[in-house]
Amino acid sequence: MDIDVSLLYEYFWIFLIAITTLLIIYSIKVSKKVKKVLENQVLKRGGNVSGFFSNLKLTFDHNGKKVILSTFPGSRYTSPYTSVDIDIDNLGNRRLIIYEKSLMFSTGKSFDIKKFQVGYDLFDDGFIIKGNDEQFVLNMLTPSIQDRLLSLRSYHIRLTLDHNHLNLNMPRQLKKEEDCDLLIDTALLIVDRLDELQ
Repeated sequence: MDIDVSLLYEYFWIFLIAITTLLIIYSIKVSKKVKKVLENQVLKRGGNVSGFFSNLKLTFDHNGKKVILSTFPGSRYTSPYTSVDIDIDNLGNRRLIIYEKSLMFSTGKSFDIKKFQVGYDLFDDGFIIKGNDEQFVLNMLTPSIQDRLLSLRSYHIRLTLDHNHLNLNMPRQLKKEEDCDLLIDTALLIVDRLDELQ
């Protein structure tokens, strides 16, 4: 049996083009879904959605602070993520990092900060808490903030307060309205608490 190499070559290219087309169609579909979720947030919170295709951003104001939610589906070299970033007044230059215990982050050395526990077993067992001001950490992590962070634990969140910047990040792209609400509302609850403590 004779195999025509040129025919195999043509089939290979047809197959490659078909797979690429399907991936592009799928990416566009996911991008539209995420954009719709962010546009619904605009209806609730004001602001606007910017970005193109996969790198979308929601920007709005909360009590005079600019809130930016960024989402990225990931690529060959980058993991997917959804991140809420807010610039805040951090008068005491307090630093704080909270992340899930199962994650292996090597943070703390660069920040020169210590581990803390808040005294709530479920929270202490679920998260590692590091900061440079124990009393501030204990005052900031109210029971309602602890409950909100616990509700996000399955998303492997990471909360960072460094200098005048607060970041709440998760290594996945959010595609559901309720997940987006939970992430944003948690970040805003933390910002409001930080304002109370200033």
